[in-house]
Formats: sequence, C-alpha cells, structure tokens
Amino acid sequence: MEFAKMVPQPKMLIVIALYFLVVFVFAYLSRTKENRKSIKEFALAGKGLGSFVLMATFMASWMGGGAVAGSISVISYTAGLFPSICYASGSILAIVILFAIGPLVRKRGKITTAALIEDSYGTGARVISAVVIALASFSIVSYQLRAMGIVLNATTGFDIETMTVIACVFVIIAAASGGLSSVVKIDAFSVIIMLFGLAFAGVYVYNNIGGWDWVLERTAKLAPKGLTFTAGWTAKDYLANYAPGFLLALGDQNLYQRMAAAKEDKSVQVGMIGWALGTIIVLPSVSLLSYVGRLYFGSNIIPSQSFIALSTVFPWVVGGLMMASCTGFILTTGNSYLLAGATNIATDVYTHFKKDAPESQVVFVTKLCIVIFGVASLILLNFFPSILAIQYWASTVVGAGITPALLATVVCPEKVTKWGGIASMVGGTALTIGWQVAGQPYGLATVLVAFPVSVVLLIVVSAITKK
Repeated sequence: MEFAKMVPQPKMLIVIALYFLVVFVFAYLSRTKENRKSIKEFALAGKGLGSFVLMATFMASWMGGGAVAGSISVISYTAGLFPSICYASGSILAIVILFAIGPLVRKRGKITTAALIEDSYGTGARVISAVVIALASFSIVSYQLRAMGIVLNATTGFDIETMTVIACVFVIIAAASGGLSSVVKIDAFSVIIMLFGLAFAGVYVYNNIGGWDWVLERTAKLAPKGLTFTAGWTAKDYLANYAPGFLLALGDQNLYQRMAAAKEDKSVQVGMIGWALGTIIVLPSVSLLSYVGRLYFGSNIIPSQSFIALSTVFPWVVGGLMMASCTGFILTTGNSYLLAGATNIATDVYTHFKKDAPESQVVFVTKLCIVIFGVASLILLNFFPSILAIQYWASTVVGAGITPALLATVVCPEKVTKWGGIASMVGGTALTIGWQVAGQPYGLATVLVAFPVSVVLLIVVSAITKK
C-alpha cells in the first residue's frame, strides 16, 4: 500500500513567525523593574495570577513537545489509538490529587519545591532536591528543543539538528526575558492558538483526508490491532508507560510554582478544573490526529512525526496555524522548565553557599543558569535514542527521586523525618540512574523499580529515625 510523503511547506513559516513576534512582544513587555530585582517577582509573577491565566499556564506547561512529538504521538504510531488516549487522559488523577493539596501548598508560600522539602528534611535535603529537580528540568527541556526542531523541519525541510539549535535560542530568550510574568502570558496566548489549530486540523482531516470509514479501512489493512483497547499491550506495559507521567505531575515544580503564584486558593482550584477539561479535549485530539498521521504517511515518517507531518497536507495557512499551535505547546513547556530548574539552582543552591546574596544577584544567577541549562539540554540530546526515552528518564527522576518525599512533606510532615526524606531522594535518584545505565535488567521499566524503593526507604528510615 502506498503512503504519502511529507513535503515541507515553507509558507507556513509566515504564521509561525507571527506567533514568535507576539511571543517576543509579551517577553519584552514583561520586563519590569520589579522582576529584574526581586526573585519573588521574577519567579512568582508577584503572586497575582488569576483563574484563566492559571488554567492556561497549567495546560501549556503540561502539554509540550512530549505530546506533539513524544509519548502521545509515538504511542499512537507504534501501538494504537486507545493506548495513546489512555496515556493522554492519565494525568486527570494527578490533577485531582493536586487540586486537593493546592491550599496546603499555597499556605507554605515557597518559591520552589526544594524549599518545601527543606521544612521537613533540612537544608541539606533542599540542596539535594534542587540538584535532582534541575537535572530533570533540563532533561525535559532537551526533548522540547528536539520537538521544535522537528516542527521547523516540517515547515522548511532544513536539517533537524540545525532547527533544534535555533529552537534553543528562542526558548532561552523567552524564559530569561521576563520570568514567570512573561511565561504565563505566552502560555495564555499559546493555548488559544493551540485550540484553534487543533479545531481547524480536525475539520480539514475529516473533510479532505477521510472520515471514520477511511480510518477503519486503513486500520484493517495496516494495523489490525490499532483500534483495539489493548493494542497488544499487557498490564505491565500500561503501568510502565503511564506511571512516569503521573508521578512527574505529582512532583512537578512547575505546577507547584504556579499554585504558589496564584492570587488565592479559589483561583488555583478553578484553574485546575479548567486544566482538567482542557486535557480531556486537547490530548485525545492529538492522539487521534497522530493515529491518522500514521495511517496516512506510514513508513515515510518516523513515529515522532506522526502528528506534525499532517500539517504538510493542509493549505499553508491551516498547516501554519497547526504548527504555531505545536510551537505553542513546545515553547511554553520548554521555557517553563528552564525557568524552574534555573530558579532551583539560584534560590536553593546558590543562596545556600552565599546566604547574604542580594535579590538582584539571585535574579542574575537565575538568568545565567537559564542560558547554561539551555546549552546543556542540547548536549544531553546526544545521549538518548529518542524523545520518548528522554521523557521517561526525566519523569522517572522526579517520580522516584522527588515525588514521595515531596507529597509526604505537604500532606503529613509530622510522620516523616530528615533521614527518611534524604534516603528516599538519594535512593530513588541513584536507582533511577543505575537501573537505566544497566539497561533495565529483567525487562523491568526503571519506574517500576525506583519508585517503590523510594517509598519504602521513606517509610522505613523515617520509622527507624523517628526518635
């Protein structure tokens, strides 16, 4: 059976360029005197985020390159539609849990999750957790850069590596210019573009490529299991694929940082409800379009292109809008994680060694770390075979190294001890790295080993050292 070829449409760059123009206007207008001098203004946007902006920034931070060129699109291509949709909607449970603990997080009023961790486990734990979170953050940034490189490759036909470097420059500028004030404005704009892009893409695919009958016909010939619920996956496959993202959401500093930056508890809760509804609409739509891309392009594309490649068959305005929405997914997630990781190093590590550092100096160190982490993210790409591999690695680092200790200090701080928290963080992170380097022995995914060990260490060591 013949498959279509992906033919780049350079005209789509016009729409993407207009998107970037608006992004840089937001970044420039967000450069105020306050956020250049105050780390709280720079990292928490003055604690003035309302419900709509929170909804948009939650959505945009969570739906990045991992969705449009990583987990969701790759699972649609390699497994089938329903595993991808289940993966996409799996974060709903995490949102419910975060909704419940949001007031507890705001009450603590911390800039970073490492500062939250310090309350229960001490200054040393704060430094350890900051380093772990920073490692995960720039790992996540790295696959955002690769995803944007794939987007720009689809529009220009230029080398993905070159386009990835260009993407790195854009992400660094957007993150360093105005801090969280800049990031959340870009998030709100990008979510609107994202929704329009997906709506246009869905209508065009249905009317011009083929409706549901076409999908059923191609599936029968190309992927008989593609529309079955399991698509050949076992329960272990489901758990290994869904656990990293779920655990990442529960320990994601980006999300905690936005909770702390809200005007009030009600703003957080309304924002999270909107985020959940947006997740139910947007991510399954990406799953479906990615599956259509697989049926339409087949072996002429790689799995991470299954969603993005569809833009090349649309009229250039529609395709450009879709690519701008992809860019919105990617840029907002990239600059959010870049800002989060840099804030960790500046406020949790740098100030630990230089306690009398003025706030303006801490802001400068944050911006410097943004640049350094951006470059480090590019280098990291050389050590992983795919976006999906980096995604699982970064999610597991947070899920095993941070999430158990973090949730415990928010929900039941009186039941854990300093040494229990440190043992959990160090043990979970070390086992994640070791198990990954060892090639995942016995065929067990890293998260299925590292997370349980981290939880056991937290409980057992806390019980032993309680007195």
